[in-house]
Amino acid sequence: MRDDIEVGERVRVREDGRSAAAGEYAGEWGRVTMVAPGLDRTIVDVRIDGNKVHTVFDEEDVIPLRKAG
Repeated sequence: MRDDIEVGERVRVREDGRSAAAGEYAGEWGRVTMVAPGLDRTIVDVRIDGNKVHTVFDEEDVIPLRKAG
């Protein structure tokens, strides 16, 4: 995994993310609820702040708080 994103970690959705979900939630903050490594990419399930549903992103669509500055 590129950034070693972990369950429970705070992340921000990238403004230039590739997925449709990243476009919808660009700039939003949330907490990682699941990380599922795959063969060619890692899927990250995030509960967006103030939202009761979880959204699935590609790992490239989110930035961990420790790197978001």
